[in-house]
Amino acid sequence: MKKLKYIIPLLILLITGSVQAQQSLSLTDAITIGLENNYDLQIIRKNEQIASVNNHWGNTGALPSVNFNLNGRENFNINDNENYRTQTISPEVSLNWVVFNGFSAKITKSKLEEMEAQSHGNTAVLVESTIQDIIVAYNSCLLQKEVVDVMKELSDLSEDRYRRAEDSREIGASTTYEMLQAKTSWLEDQSTYLQQKVDFENSIRTLNYVLGVQDDIVWEFTSELETTMPEYSVEDLKSKMLSNNQTLKNQYLNQSLLAKETELAKSNFYPSISVNTGIGNTWMDNYYSGSTPNNGQNSASAYVGVTLSFNIFNGGITRRGIQIAKINEDVTKVQTDQMQHSLSNQLVQLHSNFNVQKAVLELAEETVSTARLNLDLSEEKLKSGAINSFNYRDIQVVYLNAVVSKYRAIYNLIQSNTDLLRITGGIISEYE
Repeated sequence: MKKLKYIIPLLILLITGSVQAQQSLSLTDAITIGLENNYDLQIIRKNEQIASVNNHWGNTGALPSVNFNLNGRENFNINDNENYRTQTISPEVSLNWVVFNGFSAKITKSKLEEMEAQSHGNTAVLVESTIQDIIVAYNSCLLQKEVVDVMKELSDLSEDRYRRAEDSREIGASTTYEMLQAKTSWLEDQSTYLQQKVDFENSIRTLNYVLGVQDDIVWEFTSELETTMPEYSVEDLKSKMLSNNQTLKNQYLNQSLLAKETELAKSNFYPSISVNTGIGNTWMDNYYSGSTPNNGQNSASAYVGVTLSFNIFNGGITRRGIQIAKINEDVTKVQTDQMQHSLSNQLVQLHSNFNVQKAVLELAEETVSTARLNLDLSEEKLKSGAINSFNYRDIQVVYLNAVVSKYRAIYNLIQSNTDLLRITGGIISEYE
């Protein structure tokens, strides 16, 4: 028996690992850390930077291009009278500018702006998803911690009952069988308690992964499981969803982008006007092998040109391109309607689930209150001999299940509320 007193604490120490200094962590702190370190967010922010760099007039064809060319040539002439070589150097600077191309430059610039906005929207979607993952992971840690405390309380009660049964057996007031039953219950509760501590530590590791920090960091959680929830109406939630849901807003941008594709296809019907100009110089020197003196000449030139290009017939490629662009635009409109319908359906289900979880929590709290009172009364009855250890054990298990169910109901309610905030586009503003 004396050995057993040291074995249990040793098992706890082995499972919990080395003692580390805990760092305070609130839910707000967790969200801040996660948004800073999350791996996927780091990647998508780079894509956002690329979209921002691409959003430039230089990528639309609206700006002129300036080129510098330098040509050099050496000619060797061999003839009967006198051999000579000619050296030519011709530098040139030219400018080419498409002045008009069917408004395609303006349309392209507008498209690039919307692509940048869409990139911001993609980042926002991932930010929402990351916040939701952090909230779920953080509250999962709180849930597991509360269950650990419940398991510890139950284990302590079982140990106390086992000690009293052992003392009672020594003075002949109870049998060895009753003492062994109490011991078995205590060992079972200790085992459950130790396993729950492992689950709690694993939930912390999951949180650390979501936050993008080292796995071995140990936190002291300063936030609590939130039980106070607002009242929602489906009409208000739907209105917020249609205007603020980030996935839906991205779909609207995608629909607008395809409308721009139709405009670009139509711009091919317009003529193209371009201006080209340049200036150059040519140095040409002749070097003779005989008595003829070397000579050279220098000439400069400049030019300006205007080109008008208009496609008369290309086999209907332009018209078919417009038709395909319009079809793609119509497909996106149908997809938008489908997304709105799907989100509305999902919203109603989430709202219904939220109300059910609130009701479940109220019932769970009442059940815990009743189970706790029954446990306290049963403990007194056990001490007085009014009930046996088997009856008391059953009541302990009922209390344990009631408390665990209560905390799971709180966790489910928080998760349900988070789902509503996410689908209505309010999760970012809620935790700013």
